Amino acid sequence: MALEIPDSMGECVYFTRRKFTADKGKAIAWVRHIPCEECGKGMMEKPRDKKTGNYKVRASEYTCTKCGYTEEKKEHENKLTAEIIYQCPFCMHDGEVVVPYARKSFYGKKAILFACDSCGEKLGITKKMGVPEKFTEKLASI
Repeated sequence: MALEIPDSMGECVYFTRRKFTADKGKAIAWVRHIPCEECGKGMMEKPRDKKTGNYKVRASEYTCTKCGYTEEKKEHENKLTAEIIYQCPFCMHDGEVVVPYARKSFYGKKAILFACDSCGEKLGITKKMGVPEKFTEKLASI
């Protein structure tokens, strides 16, 4: 598959580098902006503040950079995909996966979920750099 890491954050809705534990497993995940469905020329991004030029982080919509078409945040984020390059903390397999950009429950925390290609173990990229305790305990038991 050979996923390519984006050259800049400007290409991404979301980007993170994580370690599952201090010594086992890691992941790089990103979600790219997608083109506008209306004009096909602009990219769908959160609107920018007119004074500072920064993105409005808490905006509830995405706007086309060319034609101004807007779409609700939930509706737009359902169309996005997360690309992940990872090293499984269980079997140390290096892999790549593309999954829907949706946060689901992972040991009681919201996470982008995917499974290791080699061992099939369920892995997750949580918000705010947190690793669930039960997941850490499971890793320690192997």
